[in-house]
Amino acid sequence: MSALRISQVSSIEEMEAVSAFLCKVWAGGPEVVPFDLGIAVLHVGAYCSAAYDGDEMVAASFGFRGVFNDKDILHSHVTGSFQPGAGYELKQHQFKWAKQQGLAGITWSFDPLVRRNCVFNFDKLGATAVEYLPNFYGTMTDEINAGDDSDRLFVYWDLVQGKSDGSVSPDAITVEIPEDIEALRRTDLAAAKVWRAQTRETLEPLMAKGWTIKAMQDRTHLLVEPPK
Repeated sequence: MSALRISQVSSIEEMEAVSAFLCKVWAGGPEVVPFDLGIAVLHVGAYCSAAYDGDEMVAASFGFRGVFNDKDILHSHVTGSFQPGAGYELKQHQFKWAKQQGLAGITWSFDPLVRRNCVFNFDKLGATAVEYLPNFYGTMTDEINAGDDSDRLFVYWDLVQGKSDGSVSPDAITVEIPEDIEALRRTDLAAAKVWRAQTRETLEPLMAKGWTIKAMQDRTHLLVEPPK
């Protein structure tokens, strides 16, 4: 049984702590979730929770309600963690919360070149990528993303069907992703940008035509499937 304690944020002090925590995760960049904005949207039904190991905050997640494909959803704007397993527990908490609210799904975006996040989102959570968003946040300045375009996969986590059954179309194509894009950005930004351009060139036109991603091959390649 997990020793982590997960609680929903409700006070100014808690939101300030979450805002400061997320700034530590994405160090060197702009404020990820300003605490005043966080408190305002919480007042009208947004979601924010934190995971604690003892008294120490080790992970936090913030999202807000929206509409996607005519369905009421929670958009999970950011989830950050400094402890293995804490992010997964927060996503499970988020899933249960959104379902209790009568929402149809959860959406979020992430960098398709970060291999461990692809494994987490597809293989572990069972979400489905439905859009490719080129340079979604502009060029970022934090220590994780500095110097690179902020291309993102936009994923949908179905609260009704739950985790994907893992079946993959025989017509799926494979797209390799780098072993550690974050380390590569620090040591060879030009090479990292080549990965970005190649991946965008392949994924963006396919996903604009309805191709999706819900699984990986050998944890090294994305499996991109045509529309059914």
